[in-house]
Order: sequence, then C-alpha cells, then structure tokens
Amino acid sequence: MEKKLPDSYIEFYKFSNGGAPEENTIYDEDEEVFNISFLYPLLGKETGSSISENVLFMIKQNVLGDKLYIPFGKDRSGNILYLDFNFKEPTVCACFFDEPDEEAELPYTHIDIADNLFEFLEMLEEYREE
Repeated sequence: MEKKLPDSYIEFYKFSNGGAPEENTIYDEDEEVFNISFLYPLLGKETGSSISENVLFMIKQNVLGDKLYIPFGKDRSGNILYLDFNFKEPTVCACFFDEPDEEAELPYTHIDIADNLFEFLEMLEEYREE
C-alpha cells in the first residue's frame, strides 16, 4: 500500500533534520505528559552510536511491527514517537515500552497524541523547571 508523506512531515524535515528540540515537552493541565529527548534525523550515518538514531534505519528495522508506523523521535526512556499512516492524514502517536498492551499482544502501549504533525508541533513547550 502506497502512502504519501504529509506536507507537515516534509516541511518539518526541510526546516530541521532532527536533533534535540528546545520546545520539547507536552503538558496536559500542567502535568508533563511527554518529554522529547531526540527527534530522529531523516538522513544520518549508520555507524557507531547513531546506528538506530535515524528514520530510515528505524523503518528498515520495523521496530514497531507495523509498516504504516514511521518513527520520528523518542523520549528519555526510549519510548518512540511515530506517525500512524493508517489514516488519511497521519496521526502522531507514542508507544510506551514500559507498559505492554497484553490485550493487543503488543510489547508497548499505543497513545494518541495529535491529529497531525502540525498540531503536535504546536503542542510543544519548553520544559518548565520545578
């Protein structure tokens, strides 16, 4: 099944090839929900410690078990942010590896975060020091 990359994804990678964003946290009613430590570069060397740190390698490895999931970032615990292409406009989701979904027989819990990448980027804030 062929899917087109959303304009938001293409624009995101034109502007930035991944890295550690300054606005890296999503809050829900003043409670931290997700803190991004790294956004995978689209292109990157597959050597040394960066071997699993780029989008193309993650896609090749099919780390989430669904070819319609495109990983694009992670939090400090190694939970992965991804685009879910099972919809007309890909949604932004996260998988939490420390919370397996036994009912779905998955080694992670799937969490919906935003309806699209633009909405996700608008949700990001700088980390609030306590």
